[in-house]
Amino acid sequence: MSEAGAKLPYDKAAIASWCAARGIDVIVGDHLGDGALNLHWLVHREDSGEALVFRQRAPGHWFRRGFVGEALAQTMARQAGVLAPEVLHADRQAMLMAYSSGTADREIVIAQAALSVELIGDITTQLRILRHKTGFVFQGEDRESWLEMAISDYCLARTDWFEKLEQPARARKIMAQVATLGFEGLCLSHGDFRTGNLQVNDGRLSALLDWEFAGYRPLEADVGWMLSSPWRYSRPDLPASGLMERRTLLDAIGQDDSPRLRGWEALALVRWAVIARLQDSRQGLPPGSNADERALLEEAAALVA
Repeated sequence: MSEAGAKLPYDKAAIASWCAARGIDVIVGDHLGDGALNLHWLVHREDSGEALVFRQRAPGHWFRRGFVGEALAQTMARQAGVLAPEVLHADRQAMLMAYSSGTADREIVIAQAALSVELIGDITTQLRILRHKTGFVFQGEDRESWLEMAISDYCLARTDWFEKLEQPARARKIMAQVATLGFEGLCLSHGDFRTGNLQVNDGRLSALLDWEFAGYRPLEADVGWMLSSPWRYSRPDLPASGLMERRTLLDAIGQDDSPRLRGWEALALVRWAVIARLQDSRQGLPPGSNADERALLEEAAALVA
């Protein structure tokens, strides 16, 4: 295997070497909070002491790509005015980016959102920026097949995990129904816009994290994901990711409560059913441990009925 394609070892010496090869000498500190797919290390520049974050894939991750696409999306979002951390370097192995203070702990963020109108405004502003600053109208030919492809990619329909669903045919039917609703505008979609990726510091949003699922999708994609029922956690009464009322979110971003939006809510449920099955396999758990697939598809089918 070439050096570019080799896996980066999970140790501090390898991280320091990777950074030094890019002209940045660092002191590698401790782990930061890690997600299901990535590991994060706090590092400091030797010359200035500036704090940075080193990001690499976690053992057993299922991604087949490196960090370049993620870094491009994160940079484009930042240039548009989104609170995305600045990227310094990225390749197949890892990404080095600026450090942002705060916490993305979902219970802390949900609790602070209940007390802060300003935080709710910060969150909805990020969606508005993505929709208006990166959005465009596509009037080219073959819009139908593009949308089918985009939905298929979004729902991981070309993966083995999709075929391991109990009801893959039912999931495909839901996807096909949503495809008939078409689309108007497209924009850069974060792909996982919800609590857990919203970092808060002193009661205000400090960063929108984790851009590995970013891509250009219909305007309704991130909104549908945020409204999806699995992300309400301790506040099932607040449909928008446990943070706010549905109407509050839609009014703030200028989104109609349309069949198309409900279609993307349904796709979010199909997508989570696939990811949950993937997580079962990755964690060595019985199928259905991470999510109730039948309940998810029932809810999705009702949304597009």
